[in-house]
Amino acid sequence: FASVFIWQRNLVDGFLIFRWSVPARPMPKLRPVAFNLTDFGGVGDGSTLNTEAFERAVSAISKLGKRGGGQLNVPAGYWLTAPFNLTSHMTLFLAEDAVILGIDDEKYWPLMPPLPSYGYGREHPGPRYGSLIHGQNLKDVVITGHNGTINGQGQTWWKKYRQKLLNHTRGPLVQIMWSSDILISNITLRDSPFWTLHPYDCKNVTIKNVTILAPVFEAPNTDGIDPDSCED
Repeated sequence: FASVFIWQRNLVDGFLIFRWSVPARPMPKLRPVAFNLTDFGGVGDGSTLNTEAFERAVSAISKLGKRGGGQLNVPAGYWLTAPFNLTSHMTLFLAEDAVILGIDDEKYWPLMPPLPSYGYGREHPGPRYGSLIHGQNLKDVVITGHNGTINGQGQTWWKKYRQKLLNHTRGPLVQIMWSSDILISNITLRDSPFWTLHPYDCKNVTIKNVTILAPVFEAPNTDGIDPDSCED
Protein backbone atom coordinates (compact mmCIF):
# COMPACT_ATOMS: atom_id res chain seq x y z
CA PHE A 1 0.00 0.00 0.00
CA ALA A 2 1.33 3.40 -0.94
CA SER A 3 1.08 6.26 1.51
CA VAL A 4 0.08 9.65 0.17
CA PHE A 5 1.21 12.81 1.90
CA ILE A 6 0.57 16.49 1.27
CA TRP A 7 3.03 19.30 1.93
CA GLN A 8 1.60 22.07 4.09
CA ARG A 9 3.22 25.51 4.27
CA ASN A 10 2.77 27.43 7.50
CA LEU A 11 4.27 30.74 8.50
CA VAL A 12 4.99 30.64 12.24
CA ASP A 13 6.75 33.54 13.97
CA GLY A 14 8.26 34.62 10.68
CA PHE A 15 9.63 31.17 9.80
CA LEU A 16 8.36 29.12 6.90
CA ILE A 17 7.51 25.63 8.17
CA PHE A 18 6.85 22.57 6.01
CA ARG A 19 5.18 19.50 7.44
CA TRP A 20 3.63 16.27 6.27
CA SER A 21 -0.17 16.04 6.32
CA VAL A 22 -2.06 12.81 5.75
CA PRO A 23 -5.27 13.22 3.71
CA ALA A 24 -8.51 12.28 5.45
CA ARG A 25 -9.59 8.69 4.92
CA PRO A 26 -12.58 8.54 2.59
CA MET A 27 -15.76 7.34 4.22
CA PRO A 28 -17.09 4.18 2.57
CA LYS A 29 -20.61 4.11 1.21
CA LEU A 30 -22.39 1.39 3.18
CA ARG A 31 -25.96 2.26 2.17
CA PRO A 32 -27.57 3.10 -1.19
CA VAL A 33 -27.86 6.76 -0.16
CA ALA A 34 -25.26 8.64 1.89
CA PHE A 35 -25.45 12.13 3.39
CA ASN A 36 -22.97 14.33 5.22
CA LEU A 37 -24.06 16.14 8.36
CA THR A 38 -22.99 19.37 6.67
CA ASP A 39 -25.71 18.78 4.06
CA PHE A 40 -28.20 19.60 6.80
CA GLY A 41 -26.43 22.65 8.19
CA GLY A 42 -24.08 20.95 10.63
CA VAL A 43 -21.09 22.96 11.86
CA GLY A 44 -18.24 21.10 13.54
CA ASP A 45 -16.71 23.94 15.52
CA GLY A 46 -17.42 22.58 19.00
CA SER A 47 -19.80 25.39 19.94
CA THR A 48 -22.61 25.43 17.36
CA LEU A 49 -25.52 23.26 18.48
CA ASN A 50 -26.19 20.67 15.77
CA THR A 51 -29.32 19.00 17.13
CA GLU A 52 -31.52 20.22 14.28
CA ALA A 53 -28.97 19.08 11.70
CA PHE A 54 -28.97 15.56 13.16
CA GLU A 55 -32.78 15.55 13.35
CA ARG A 56 -33.16 16.68 9.74
CA ALA A 57 -30.68 14.03 8.59
CA VAL A 58 -32.47 11.26 10.49
CA SER A 59 -35.81 12.42 9.09
CA ALA A 60 -34.45 12.20 5.54
CA ILE A 61 -33.07 8.70 6.15
CA SER A 62 -36.36 7.54 7.68
CA LYS A 63 -37.95 7.89 4.22
CA LEU A 64 -35.41 5.58 2.56
CA GLY A 65 -36.26 2.26 4.19
CA LYS A 66 -37.63 0.68 1.01
CA ARG A 67 -34.45 1.69 -0.84
CA GLY A 68 -32.16 0.02 1.69
CA GLY A 69 -31.86 2.92 4.09
CA GLY A 70 -29.36 5.73 4.35
CA GLN A 71 -25.99 6.61 5.81
CA LEU A 72 -25.14 9.74 7.78
CA ASN A 73 -21.47 10.65 7.63
CA VAL A 74 -20.08 12.78 10.44
CA PRO A 75 -16.85 14.39 9.16
CA ALA A 76 -13.82 15.34 11.24
CA GLY A 77 -14.66 18.09 13.70
CA TYR A 78 -16.43 18.67 17.00
CA TRP A 79 -20.19 18.34 16.61
CA LEU A 80 -22.03 19.61 19.69
CA THR A 81 -25.57 18.29 20.03
CA ALA A 82 -28.44 17.64 22.38
CA PRO A 83 -29.87 14.10 22.40
CA PHE A 84 -31.29 12.81 19.11
CA ASN A 85 -33.00 9.65 17.89
CA LEU A 86 -31.91 7.18 15.24
CA THR A 87 -34.20 5.50 12.70
CA SER A 88 -34.44 2.07 11.09
CA HIS A 89 -32.17 1.08 8.20
CA MET A 90 -29.63 3.72 9.18
CA THR A 91 -25.84 3.79 9.38
CA LEU A 92 -24.22 6.50 11.49
CA PHE A 93 -20.59 6.73 10.33
CA LEU A 94 -18.02 8.73 12.30
CA ALA A 95 -14.93 9.73 10.37
CA GLU A 96 -11.48 9.67 11.86
CA ASP A 97 -11.19 12.72 14.16
CA ALA A 98 -14.97 13.17 14.22
CA VAL A 99 -16.30 13.84 17.72
CA ILE A 100 -19.98 14.00 18.60
CA LEU A 101 -20.17 16.07 21.80
CA GLY A 102 -23.17 15.79 24.11
CA ILE A 103 -24.26 19.13 25.49
CA ASP A 104 -23.63 19.13 29.24
CA ASP A 105 -26.72 21.13 30.28
CA GLU A 106 -29.39 18.72 31.49
CA LYS A 107 -32.25 21.00 30.44
CA TYR A 108 -31.60 19.85 26.86
CA TRP A 109 -31.94 16.17 27.80
CA PRO A 110 -35.50 14.79 27.56
CA LEU A 111 -37.06 12.71 30.30
CA MET A 112 -38.39 9.21 29.74
CA PRO A 113 -40.09 6.57 31.92
CA PRO A 114 -38.01 4.38 34.24
CA LEU A 115 -36.60 1.18 32.79
CA PRO A 116 -39.27 -1.55 32.80
CA SER A 117 -36.66 -3.97 34.16
CA TYR A 118 -36.36 -1.78 37.27
CA GLY A 119 -39.73 -0.05 37.48
CA TYR A 120 -38.14 2.94 39.19
CA GLY A 121 -35.29 5.38 38.66
CA ARG A 122 -31.88 4.14 39.76
CA GLU A 123 -31.01 7.40 41.52
CA HIS A 124 -34.39 9.12 41.92
CA PRO A 125 -38.00 7.97 41.74
CA GLY A 126 -39.94 8.85 38.63
CA PRO A 127 -38.61 9.52 35.13
CA ARG A 128 -34.99 9.41 34.04
CA TYR A 129 -32.95 11.32 31.50
CA GLY A 130 -32.78 9.82 28.02
CA SER A 131 -29.56 8.97 26.21
CA LEU A 132 -27.47 11.18 23.95
CA ILE A 133 -28.03 8.83 21.01
CA HIS A 134 -31.30 6.94 21.31
CA GLY A 135 -33.38 4.50 19.32
CA GLN A 136 -36.41 2.37 20.03
CA ASN A 137 -38.58 -0.03 18.03
CA LEU A 138 -35.98 -0.02 15.26
CA LYS A 139 -34.55 -2.57 12.86
CA ASP A 140 -31.20 -2.64 11.04
CA VAL A 141 -29.17 0.09 12.75
CA VAL A 142 -25.39 0.50 12.44
CA ILE A 143 -23.11 2.86 14.39
CA THR A 144 -19.57 2.59 13.07
CA GLY A 145 -16.69 4.56 11.62
CA HIS A 146 -12.97 5.11 11.42
CA ASN A 147 -12.77 5.16 15.22
CA GLY A 148 -14.52 8.50 15.59
CA THR A 149 -15.71 9.41 19.08
CA ILE A 150 -19.01 9.92 20.86
CA ASN A 151 -18.21 12.02 23.93
CA GLY A 152 -20.88 12.51 26.60
CA GLN A 153 -18.94 15.26 28.41
CA GLY A 154 -19.89 13.55 31.65
CA GLN A 155 -17.75 15.70 33.94
CA THR A 156 -20.58 18.16 34.63
CA TRP A 157 -23.04 15.33 35.24
CA TRP A 158 -20.70 13.54 37.67
CA LYS A 159 -20.09 16.72 39.63
CA LYS A 160 -23.81 17.51 39.90
CA TYR A 161 -24.52 13.93 40.94
CA ARG A 162 -21.97 14.13 43.76
CA GLN A 163 -23.39 17.48 44.85
CA LYS A 164 -26.96 16.09 44.72
CA LEU A 165 -28.05 18.74 42.22
CA LEU A 166 -29.86 16.39 39.81
CA ASN A 167 -33.56 15.59 40.20
CA HIS A 168 -33.60 12.57 37.89
CA THR A 169 -31.47 9.51 37.14
CA ARG A 170 -28.68 10.26 34.66
CA GLY A 171 -28.99 8.94 31.12
CA PRO A 172 -26.73 6.61 29.11
CA LEU A 173 -24.52 7.69 26.25
CA VAL A 174 -26.02 5.32 23.65
CA GLN A 175 -29.26 3.44 24.27
CA ILE A 176 -31.18 1.20 21.86
CA MET A 177 -34.49 -0.27 23.07
CA TRP A 178 -36.93 -2.87 21.70
CA SER A 179 -34.96 -3.18 18.47
CA SER A 180 -33.25 -5.83 16.34
CA ASP A 181 -30.28 -6.27 14.03
CA ILE A 182 -27.97 -3.77 15.68
CA LEU A 183 -24.26 -3.39 14.90
CA ILE A 184 -21.95 -1.07 16.85
CA SER A 185 -18.28 -1.21 15.85
CA ASN A 186 -15.04 0.68 15.29
CA ILE A 187 -15.84 3.74 17.40
CA THR A 188 -14.76 5.25 20.71
CA LEU A 189 -17.28 6.02 23.44
CA ARG A 190 -16.12 8.19 26.29
CA ASP A 191 -17.18 10.13 29.38
CA SER A 192 -20.80 9.03 29.54
CA PRO A 193 -23.02 10.73 32.12
CA PHE A 194 -24.11 7.26 33.31
CA TRP A 195 -23.94 3.83 31.67
CA THR A 196 -22.08 4.01 28.37
CA LEU A 197 -23.78 1.55 26.02
CA HIS A 198 -27.19 0.16 26.96
CA PRO A 199 -29.13 -2.15 24.63
CA TYR A 200 -32.50 -2.96 26.20
CA ASP A 201 -34.80 -5.82 25.11
CA CYS A 202 -33.03 -6.11 21.75
CA LYS A 203 -32.38 -9.07 19.45
CA ASN A 204 -29.34 -9.81 17.30
CA VAL A 205 -26.95 -7.22 18.72
CA THR A 206 -23.28 -7.19 17.68
CA ILE A 207 -20.76 -4.96 19.49
CA LYS A 208 -17.13 -5.23 18.41
CA ASN A 209 -13.94 -3.17 18.22
CA VAL A 210 -15.39 -0.50 20.49
CA THR A 211 -13.15 1.51 22.84
CA ILE A 212 -14.85 2.78 26.01
CA LEU A 213 -13.11 5.40 28.14
CA ALA A 214 -13.89 7.06 31.47
CA PRO A 215 -11.79 8.12 34.46
CA VAL A 216 -11.08 5.40 37.02
CA PHE A 217 -12.22 7.72 39.79
CA GLU A 218 -14.81 10.50 39.98
CA ALA A 219 -16.99 9.00 37.20
CA PRO A 220 -19.80 7.14 39.02
CA ASN A 221 -21.75 4.37 37.25
CA THR A 222 -20.02 4.79 33.90
CA ASP A 223 -20.33 1.09 33.10
CA GLY A 224 -19.01 0.02 29.72
CA ILE A 225 -21.67 -2.21 28.13
CA ASP A 226 -24.91 -3.07 29.93
CA PRO A 227 -26.97 -5.51 27.85
CA ASP A 228 -30.37 -5.60 29.50
CA SER A 229 -33.08 -8.19 28.76
CA CYS A 230 -31.53 -8.91 25.33
CA GLU A 231 -31.09 -12.09 23.31
CA ASP A 232 -28.63 -13.06 20.56
